[in-house]
Amino acid sequence: MRVAALAALKDTQGDALAANSRLRRQFPEIQAADISAALDQATLSSVALDRYDIDATELLLTRDGLEQGTRPEVAKLRAQHIAHSGAEIVIDMSAGLGFDVRAMLDAGLRVIAIERDPTTAAYLRINAPRAQVIDGDSVQIIEDLLPQLGPHDVIFFDPARRTGRRTLDGSRAHPERDPERWSPSWSFVTSLAKRDVRVCAKVTPGFSPALLPDSWSGIWTSMNRDGVEAMVCSWKDGAVRTARMIDETAADFVGSGIDYPGSIPVSRYLHEPDVSLVNAQLLNDFCIKNHGLHRIDEDSTWLTSQEPLSHPMIRSYRVDAILPNDTKALRKALIAREIGDITIKSKGMSINTDAMRRELKLPAGKPGTIIIAIANKARVTLLVHHNG
Repeated sequence: MRVAALAALKDTQGDALAANSRLRRQFPEIQAADISAALDQATLSSVALDRYDIDATELLLTRDGLEQGTRPEVAKLRAQHIAHSGAEIVIDMSAGLGFDVRAMLDAGLRVIAIERDPTTAAYLRINAPRAQVIDGDSVQIIEDLLPQLGPHDVIFFDPARRTGRRTLDGSRAHPERDPERWSPSWSFVTSLAKRDVRVCAKVTPGFSPALLPDSWSGIWTSMNRDGVEAMVCSWKDGAVRTARMIDETAADFVGSGIDYPGSIPVSRYLHEPDVSLVNAQLLNDFCIKNHGLHRIDEDSTWLTSQEPLSHPMIRSYRVDAILPNDTKALRKALIAREIGDITIKSKGMSINTDAMRRELKLPAGKPGTIIIAIANKARVTLLVHHNG
């Protein structure tokens, strides 16, 4: 039925009412409530594919459960990381719909999955039939389960990180930025590790490495240049911090988060690091390990070099000119170069690029790119072109 519902949604350009009418004509023997339920599942399946690249056509979904969903590539790598650490059993403290549970099972791990919402738990049993599913509050249940764990087994957390308030369109709940307001809280997560229990947690991509206790490690992951999550573990596996980029040129960079090495003026090339390096706070390590690469300011993520540099975790630009910061003077400089189709990059700056583009009011012309950044405590505007 879901396949038919997906087809009806596609044919009606996502119009749920039209799709419902079509399905009721096509399947008059099926109850209206069942058709509505199938359409709901089809809609969520489309969201799962479009937003998370999850093929969920065979899974049961809820909107709240999907918001905690993990992208398949990331879930697979996490499961492998846990399995390679020597674990045989994982207790998933907030299993949800089972995206991580399924990856852990595929990695050969035995999974005890705890879910407190009865409907989600029922869906979880269908989505991950090989897991041992327990209904209830994991914080209250965990004490009874600890004796089942060996020295290398792991408790996995994916804390609920969204408030009850939703975005204006009602589609998503707002993220909760205070780790102590997560459920379970960050202090509860770390308290278990203090009892010689191995702990792994999925946290926000912007999770600060400063919050990591001593002896912990973390992996900050991006997909297609967007930060998607961080994974922190109460054990180290050869690296304190790892920046992981997943796209057509996947790459890892490891470091410890060294002190700021200082900056130099903008040179011939400007480099935009992958967000995983930024979130893991490994820009200083990255510069030290790549000869000739430097920071331009402690408060800027842009990097610079005198010579071209090829690395999968940076996008490089050749600096063509330093332009005025004043909008009127900048407009004159761009028109003098016959540039009318302007791309404005202002990462880390409080600049409304759409408003700035309107204010420039450039006549038709050739394309161009400017980067606005902080370099040596001063604002700079640079005309650049993509290098390589």
